Amino acid sequence: MPGNAPGTSAVPEFGPAVPRWHALPRASADAGWAPGTLGTLVLAVVLTGAPVIVHLAGQPFGIAVCVLLALLVATFAAPALPIVLLFSCLFQNLFVALVSPAIATMEEFNAMRGYNFVLTAAAWIVIVAPYWTARASFSRDFRSIIDVTTAALVLIGVYFVIGLRVNPTGAIVYLRNIVMPILMFQIFALVAHRQRLSITTALVVIAIVAVAYGYAEFLAHDKLFPLTNGDSYLEWRTKQDHDSGMWVREMRETGRVIRSYVDTMEVDFLNTSFLAGLKLRVYRVVGPNFHSISFAYALAFFSLVLFAIGRWWYALIALPLLLIVGSKGALIMLAFTILCTVLLLYVRDSIVMSAFCAAMLLYVAVAIMTGIQEQDYHVLGFIGSVRGFLADPIGHGIGAGGNLALDMTAIDWSKSQNLGHTDVAVESAIGVLLYQMGVLALMVVAVLVWIAARLWKWYGRTGSRLYAVTCFALLTTVTNGIFQEEALFAPLALATVLAFAGLLLGRAHRTTAQDSDLRQVR
Repeated sequence: MPGNAPGTSAVPEFGPAVPRWHALPRASADAGWAPGTLGTLVLAVVLTGAPVIVHLAGQPFGIAVCVLLALLVATFAAPALPIVLLFSCLFQNLFVALVSPAIATMEEFNAMRGYNFVLTAAAWIVIVAPYWTARASFSRDFRSIIDVTTAALVLIGVYFVIGLRVNPTGAIVYLRNIVMPILMFQIFALVAHRQRLSITTALVVIAIVAVAYGYAEFLAHDKLFPLTNGDSYLEWRTKQDHDSGMWVREMRETGRVIRSYVDTMEVDFLNTSFLAGLKLRVYRVVGPNFHSISFAYALAFFSLVLFAIGRWWYALIALPLLLIVGSKGALIMLAFTILCTVLLLYVRDSIVMSAFCAAMLLYVAVAIMTGIQEQDYHVLGFIGSVRGFLADPIGHGIGAGGNLALDMTAIDWSKSQNLGHTDVAVESAIGVLLYQMGVLALMVVAVLVWIAARLWKWYGRTGSRLYAVTCFALLTTVTNGIFQEEALFAPLALATVLAFAGLLLGRAHRTTAQDSDLRQVR
């Protein structure tokens, strides 16, 4: 895009040229209906909380309200969707906690936690349908990112049908977790392609509230949980482990006595055996989403996006919480991405990317070697997943194996440690995908890598650090999927990174189309 001053963005919708470091979508006069920050956040609160509250009158009512609100917002306030969906992924379980004393059964508890997927799926239908009716009006490059990700959805759907015959409940759970990142990617891409968005202020507000909640929980969870009914929520979440006798079994095997959910939230610093000798145990915050690992990925995501637009202070504030949670995957994503992004200021792009890929390969190799030596559950699960894949390269179907589909309390970890592998696919998202979808799982992973390559291409075109940051974060998250199920299957991990990738690519193709139109007019 010639004619731009060095170090400035070539994106017309930003108005005056701004430093590339600050190239985040902003509002403009022709953005159509674009609610202000307050309006967007109010919509986010309503769409997240209303279905959960109405669910108390009956699940059909909750689903109906969720779908209706999603359809209305997707139709009349589409620019608000990115913030609404991010807010829902992060804060939905806080609303569930608020009403948790009124929950009667575990089935009702689990159903309430599924509304963010219902919201995403309903909005996706509204946003994607017009694309297929007017597909020819989009550029070839933009069509490719929607078409390729749709092909991945179709492939996953085929294995979902296969998995329904094996484990219907597990198939539904894993379908939701596998397709949600792709649905969010397409929603964000199409909305950003059609509309000029204003998300910076709302994103900063959500990020600040998240980190403030984390500190409040760490410093005074005994006072915070009674206010939010978080204690009731965590009792429901740990009920299965308690009822199955897992706590008693752990006491017999390790001598550790677990009396309530509070004891389950105390872990060794950085949750690694290498530092066990320090005997330093910390309270592991769970955040407003009530899941430690997912919360860590959310903090890392916010840190990276805000770092890319010059608000580096957020990463410094979030880092202590990330260390307290001890999610090595989230910390690695944050560290590698920031390091490589800074190196881009001083080293040739190709050298930085080559070094990054080499570092990822070394990371995997070292983690597997040390994991085998330390008999780490994640590595044992990955090896067991690969063994299951090699035994049936065609795949067992979505929902076969995996932490979310199995009774994890029934796994004999002592036996697995002696064997050097598990008997079924667990603990590893990549391993579980290979076990469920066979060799075709590699196509799904290839799609994610291909999207990262597109981001890198746009970084080369524009110089905007946002593309580079999202590219590195996406590749690191996929790599973490070898050792964590949460990396690919938790909405606040891959889904948020992939959604932001969609927003950037949608915006990039929109501005390219505008430039083309301007040249034709001239």
